[in-house]
Amino acid sequence: MIRLACPADLPDVRRVELSAATVFAGTHMDFAVNDAPNAAADLLAAIARQLMWVASVENEIAGFVFADPCSSGLYVRELSVAATFQKRGLGAALMAALIDAARNRGDRQLVLTTDRGLVWNAPFYSRLGFSIVEGDAIPAEAQRRLERQYTEGFDPAHRCAMVLAL
Repeated sequence: MIRLACPADLPDVRRVELSAATVFAGTHMDFAVNDAPNAAADLLAAIARQLMWVASVENEIAGFVFADPCSSGLYVRELSVAATFQKRGLGAALMAALIDAARNRGDRQLVLTTDRGLVWNAPFYSRLGFSIVEGDAIPAEAQRRLERQYTEGFDPAHRCAMVLAL
C-alpha cells in the first residue's frame, strides 16, 4: 500500500534508509553505506507539504520517496526501499504516486540527480520515462545539487541529472 507519510513514520523511514544504503556495498558508491540519514527537519517539511509517501507491506514501512518544490516542478530528494523488499515494484509504485501528485499540482517536470550506471539508479528512472539531460538542459536545481554532491565526494563521471516532463 502506498500512502502519504506522517511524522510517526520517521523511525521506520530511518530504518529503511539504513537498509537501502547497504546495496551500495561493493560498488563505486561504497561510501554511501555509511552516509548520514536525511535530516528530520527535511523529512518533516516534505510531510507537511504532502510531498512524501511510504510503501507498506503487511503493516511494515518498506520504502519511501520524498521531494522538494523547485522552480520547474519537484526535485526528487530520495527514493529508498529496504533491501529485503527490493525487486517487488515498490520503488516504481512510490514514483507513480509522486508523479501523479506532481501532475495534480500542475508541475511541469520532475527532476533528480542519480548515478548513471547502477541498475537501480539511472536505468531504473529511464524505465519510468526520465531522460538524462546534459549541459544547459540541466535544470538549475539539479545543477546546484550536482555541484553539492561533487563537493561531498561523488564522482562527476558517474553522476547525472534526469528529467521527466509531465
